[in-house]
Amino acid sequence: MKSWSLEEKADGMGRFPLFSGLDRTLLLELARLCRIVSIRKKAVLFREGDPAIGFYLLVEGKMKLSKISAGGKEQIIHFVNAGSSFAEAALYTEQRYPVFAEALEDCTLIFVPRDRFAQMLGDNRELAVNLVGHLAQFLHQLAKKVEELSLMDATGRMCRFLAANMDSDTGIVRLSMGKGQTASSLGIAVETFSRTLARLKSDGVIKEASPGVMQVLDPETLKELAL
Repeated sequence: MKSWSLEEKADGMGRFPLFSGLDRTLLLELARLCRIVSIRKKAVLFREGDPAIGFYLLVEGKMKLSKISAGGKEQIIHFVNAGSSFAEAALYTEQRYPVFAEALEDCTLIFVPRDRFAQMLGDNRELAVNLVGHLAQFLHQLAKKVEELSLMDATGRMCRFLAANMDSDTGIVRLSMGKGQTASSLGIAVETFSRTLARLKSDGVIKEASPGVMQVLDPETLKELAL
């Protein structure tokens, strides 16, 4: 694992929305609190019910946040991409993490410890304002997710997903996960996912360019179905 200097940690943290625009001295002070974590693909970073000892900044890789039912069924809550942070809400609303966090790729993260960060938060207005804005953005994204799950049917969710991940120039959508994980992230059964995909193909809205790669042929119809 690469050893990060204090300056490198501060530089890395400054690229995240939560810490962007902060005074350099404050960034260096924050960096002293944090440590670098590296985990391999498929490793579990924390489990639902583990003590919420801090939150994470994802520098490289991709993470999956999910819940597991008593029957063993997985519901994907969110995918975290490089450049995003996660588990902040657990610091203030939960004493324990409410989800599982699993690496979908080899990941490098910056761990921010809960208690020491909270102390700095109480002493620094600039940091507190950044956090409020960051959590407001997260709540907005959560509201959109709830809207999709409660108000949109499978076709609408599928089309919104395809539209959001479509290359605007080529119409290409690369499915980085298998059908099961993609379906779970949309809150639909795998069978429904497959039927909806087949219907969109037969209607000429999309085509399968290659395994795991879709091409949108009719972006206007796709966007109408996504509303």
